[in-house]
Amino acid sequence: MTLRVCAPDIFSGDAVGNHCIGFVRMAERLGMRAELYASGFEEGTNGVRPLDALFEEVTRDDVVLLSYSIYDPYLERILALDCRKICYIHGVTDPQLLRALEPRTAQLCEKALAQLPLLAHFDTVVANSRSTAASLAGIVAADAIKVVPPIFPDMYVFRREGPRKGRKRPEPNLLMVGRVVPHKRIEDGIEILSLLKQRDFGATLSIVGSTPNYDYLKFLINHARRLGVLEQVDFKGMLDDADLFECYESTHALLAMSRHEGFCVPVLEAMHYGKPVFVRGDTAAQEICPPDCVFDAHAELAAWIPVITQRLGQTHGRCPIDTAFVKHADGVLQRASDEVWRNIFIGAGVGMAAASTHARAGTAAVSLKRDR
Repeated sequence: MTLRVCAPDIFSGDAVGNHCIGFVRMAERLGMRAELYASGFEEGTNGVRPLDALFEEVTRDDVVLLSYSIYDPYLERILALDCRKICYIHGVTDPQLLRALEPRTAQLCEKALAQLPLLAHFDTVVANSRSTAASLAGIVAADAIKVVPPIFPDMYVFRREGPRKGRKRPEPNLLMVGRVVPHKRIEDGIEILSLLKQRDFGATLSIVGSTPNYDYLKFLINHARRLGVLEQVDFKGMLDDADLFECYESTHALLAMSRHEGFCVPVLEAMHYGKPVFVRGDTAAQEICPPDCVFDAHAELAAWIPVITQRLGQTHGRCPIDTAFVKHADGVLQRASDEVWRNIFIGAGVGMAAASTHARAGTAAVSLKRDR
C-alpha cells in the first residue's frame, strides 16, 4: 500500500506545499510508502512528479490523499479512482476579498465553492480548522470531519529551540508574515503603525512574504507614504529559514490582520518563539491563540492601539519571550502528531505497519522557506 499525496500545486515555501511534503515524512515514520503528485511544481522538489503519473500508478490497495484549497480540475477523475480516498481541505478564500486586485484567483475560488459538494464522496474528510469544517455544513456531517492542523511537529521551525532571553531593539517591532495579497490586509498593519506614531509611540513594521501582486504592493507603498510611515516599514520579501527565525527572535509581536485564514501558521510559529500575537477575529487564526489576543473583526483599528502599546510598552526595548505562548503553541502542535494521523488512517481502513511512530524519532527535520 502506498499513500499518494496530490494537489494542484506543490512548491517548497508555500504553506500547502510544505504540508504535502510533510505527509511524506510522516508516512515514512508510520512505516508507509508515500509519493507526491502535482500539476504545478519545481523539478526536483522532494520527489514531486506530474499528476498524470498518479492515474497510471495508483492501485486498489493504495490511499490517495488530496490536498484541497482551490478549484481542482482533476477532482472528479480522482473521485473515480478505485481505492480509498482522503481529502484534506485547507479552506477556500471568499472571492469577494480578491475580486478587485486578483480577479483570476477570485474566479478560481468561486469555482472551488461550487465544487465543494463533491467532497462528500471522499471516504474521509479532514479539515485544517473548525472554521473550515464549518464551511462544509450541509455537505459533510460535522461529526464525520476530522480537524487536524496543517503542520507537523518535525517541521524545522518547531524543532528549533529559540533563545532563552529576548533580544534588544532600539524601538518596538511588529511583524507580519504571509503572502502579500489583498485578503491579508497588510494595509491595516500599516495603518496601525500610523496610529501608534500619532500617539508618539515609535515602532517599526516588518513584512515577510512573497509579493506576487505588483498592483497591491504599489498600493501598500503609496499607502505607507501617505500615512507618513514608509521609512518605518520594511518589505523583506520571501526569506529562508535563518532569516525568518531572526525575524521571530527580534520582533516584539506578530500582527495577523487577514480577513480570511484557514489556519494561519505564522501565528503558531510566533507563539512557539514566545512572542505575543494580535489577531483579527472571525478567521481560523483565532482558534489557535489565547482568547485575549483576538480583536473583534469589525472593531475600528484604533481599538487595537491601547492593547498594543500596553503590551509593547512593558518590554523596555527588549523583545519579550513569554513561556505561556510557547506552552500554548506546544498544545496546538500535539493536535497534529503522528499518532493522530495513524488513527485517521486506521479509521479509513488503512492497514498500518507495526513500526512504532517513535521508531524514527531521529529523522532529520526538513528546512523549508516560509511563505504563508
